[in-house]
Amino acid sequence: MRIFFPLALSENYSGHGSFSANRTINNVTGWVLHSALLVPYYAWRHSHSQHHKNTNNLTRDEVFVPRTKSYRGLQDKPSTPAWMTDSIFDETPLYHLAMVTAQSLFGWPMYLYRNASGPKYSRGASHFNPTAVLFRAEQFGQIVISDIGLLLTIAVLTYACWIFSPATVAFYYGVPYLMVNFWLVTITFLQHTDAAVPHYTDDSWNFVRGALCTVDRDFGWILNTCLHHIHDSHVAHHIFSQMPHYHATEATVYLKKKLGKHYRFDSTNFLVALYHNFKHCQFIEDTGSVLFFRNTSTPRQQS
Repeated sequence: MRIFFPLALSENYSGHGSFSANRTINNVTGWVLHSALLVPYYAWRHSHSQHHKNTNNLTRDEVFVPRTKSYRGLQDKPSTPAWMTDSIFDETPLYHLAMVTAQSLFGWPMYLYRNASGPKYSRGASHFNPTAVLFRAEQFGQIVISDIGLLLTIAVLTYACWIFSPATVAFYYGVPYLMVNFWLVTITFLQHTDAAVPHYTDDSWNFVRGALCTVDRDFGWILNTCLHHIHDSHVAHHIFSQMPHYHATEATVYLKKKLGKHYRFDSTNFLVALYHNFKHCQFIEDTGSVLFFRNTSTPRQQS
């Protein structure tokens, strides 16, 4: 984990073009590091760029796009704002704990493989398929190059299994890989999924509105340091996506003052927030131009 997560951070900023002032260095570094973590570099770079350009746009954002009430098949169920909740352990806690754990561990490869949590137009599309609806025809070669990087990594891992043992590779590669998946999905889910965060249709969305639809979170000073503050400086990252990550914390100090009430921050324990948001942010309504998460719970009546 101490090695893998900095690699993941470096690959992210290579894709943003902020790892180096040289585009070739960014792309080579990004391709090598992404491939080492089984991520198709150019495919991810494209979809992630679309996410930053269209954050919280219900038709053009590329990740954590909420499902509508009708899509969930919940037309006859209550529709309660996500902020109106009871104790986090009401109803079926073990089910929700199992589901949120599965999302955190396996949500990243499922997003890459079948665009889980992606928009309606591209659900089921694979980041590994150069002809997928996600990509333009002229990007075909780049997606193939991304897949070649993955095949090389798989070949190295297969050879390592033969030289050492599958158990050894699972321990030294598989376990850190899952840990990185957990942190990447947990952090990005909490940054973009919250009862207070709106989603917009085309007629009400603009870039600034979308960029401000993310939540900075405090994980405690130990995790803040170990995770390089990517979770408590994400608003700055969305507004200035090409700014190197080591300036994001400093920029956030000034951004808070500038944005005032429009800056979103939550200090809730991240595990509590993860469970709470997964359980209560279930869907949005089918109509409207500014939509917030809702759920089917019946809030406890105040006595």
